[in-house]
Amino acid sequence: RHAYMTIEELVETNEATCKDDTCEATVQAELDTALPPLHQERSERIDKVRQAQHELVGVRNEMTTLENSLEKLEAATKTTQEECGAAEEGSEYLEKVRDLLDGMKRCPGLSGAVFEIPHFKSVAKVMSVDITKETDEELDAKLMAACRAGLPEETRNDTRAAAQGELRQRLVANLPEVNEEDMPMYGVCPSCRGEAYQGAVSGSYRRCFKSQAKIAGGASESKECNDGFVLAVCVSDLSLAEHQETKAPAQEQP
Repeated sequence: RHAYMTIEELVETNEATCKDDTCEATVQAELDTALPPLHQERSERIDKVRQAQHELVGVRNEMTTLENSLEKLEAATKTTQEECGAAEEGSEYLEKVRDLLDGMKRCPGLSGAVFEIPHFKSVAKVMSVDITKETDEELDAKLMAACRAGLPEETRNDTRAAAQGELRQRLVANLPEVNEEDMPMYGVCPSCRGEAYQGAVSGSYRRCFKSQAKIAGGASESKECNDGFVLAVCVSDLSLAEHQETKAPAQEQP
């Protein structure tokens, strides 16, 4: 009996330890404290990148204007050469200008990578979700398909479902502050997995933002989502120029 009681006591002690969420709560509190300044720093850096991209757009436009002018000058020079044969020096000068423009094209940032900004479009309903029968990949495919349903084939791939991490970190422009819909918002993986759940095919619940939850940070994000009816958050990745165009009407003054 003494051995039995000892074992029972050990089981109860370890069971309480297993269920103790003090450590997780402490880490979450530290995370909630550390994230705001990081978010601020990230926003400042994004603003700097956007400003640089905006300036590069201006440089590209100037280069296009110069190239057009150069082509006109070359055409005029060619005509002059044909008419009087005395424009050799001018032709050499124009070749040097063209070489200069070609060199400017190779400057970092004037070509190559283009920063894109996820832009909120709408939400789409997914009416049959079951994590006990579907893998994360299969659920993600449903979210993606819901966002692209009914779109023309030529523009279908311009729209996608937002990732859960993009929602949590509010990396999507014009994203609502609160989920005011009557269904939870699900983002695709990565950063989509919640608490461990043996009943799920992928071994865990999903993360989501329930109805009326604030769409930001870990505090308002549910980690035990297992809903049959969910919403996909549909976004388009816009270039800086396109993003600025969407903001222009709101900045106009009557």
